[in-house]
Amino acid sequence: MVNCAVVGLGWMGRIRVAALNDIGDARLTACCDVDPGAAELLPDGVRFSTDFAEIVTAADVDAVFVSTPDGLHTDAVIAALHAGKYVFCEKPIATTLADADAMVAADPGGRLVIGHSLRSDLRYLAIRQRAMEGVLGAPVHTFTRRNWPASEGRRQQGQTTLPLYLAVHDLDALQWITGSPIVEVYGVASETKIPGLEGAASIVATLRFANGSVGAHETSWALPDQARLSNGDHALAYVGVDGCAYLTERDHGVVINAAGTVEYPDAMNTGMYTAETASFVATARNGLAPLVSGPEGRAALAAALALQESLTTRGPVAVAGSM
Repeated sequence: MVNCAVVGLGWMGRIRVAALNDIGDARLTACCDVDPGAAELLPDGVRFSTDFAEIVTAADVDAVFVSTPDGLHTDAVIAALHAGKYVFCEKPIATTLADADAMVAADPGGRLVIGHSLRSDLRYLAIRQRAMEGVLGAPVHTFTRRNWPASEGRRQQGQTTLPLYLAVHDLDALQWITGSPIVEVYGVASETKIPGLEGAASIVATLRFANGSVGAHETSWALPDQARLSNGDHALAYVGVDGCAYLTERDHGVVINAAGTVEYPDAMNTGMYTAETASFVATARNGLAPLVSGPEGRAALAAALALQESLTTRGPVAVAGSM
């Protein structure tokens, strides 16, 4: 059994608690939250504290999930790493590159995993596998879309930004699928006013990759609530020299067109958070390489921050630290 702790019992923290209950080789030992009332959310027998240091350094904890707000990951992650624990940090790794770099520097042994959940979505994994197998050929261009209802934007806008909350998912997935870092981003925000939303609520961006391919990314938290798209509207397209792959949220499916055939992989998105949680538990139990490493999390953050900067400068921005 891998003894686990969860730091932060907000929305994602509660998802981790529930997922651990479904994993046979994991045991939830302890949890932490600044709100003492959060103890009521826990199963019987789980220790609770309002002091993360007490939890992440405990002898009966092997692995730690850090599910605090995005800008508050650093201290808990570093304390847990210094205590010799495996650490799962929700995406984005941080909200500044300085914090991300501090976490990466504290992890010379590769025990830090970043929670970019699309890598545990079987649909994205199917496209990644075909790309790595060479079936699709070198990427020519890609397209991604990640849009959520305006009600979600109203809830989140005071805590984060659209690039850090939504775009960072696809900025990681695209670098993972193409096998190439993003080196430049140019984003433009819609100026249409939406009741209750301030700042950039809808963005279209162009991406340039180190391998010479280009991408387009559309992201928004401005979908009209009356459209009833509670699961959002997400998509991905990969156009390669030898084949194409398409993913859409509307039919939940994947289509691969390559080598003169059309393939429909059995890759529905069923329980990616549980799969991601189980993968981390296996990493801690068996000393495996992280599904998403600290440097990979840092690369996604750098691209998201470049997108944010581009909205201000109104021009292309080089991604910090890209190669």
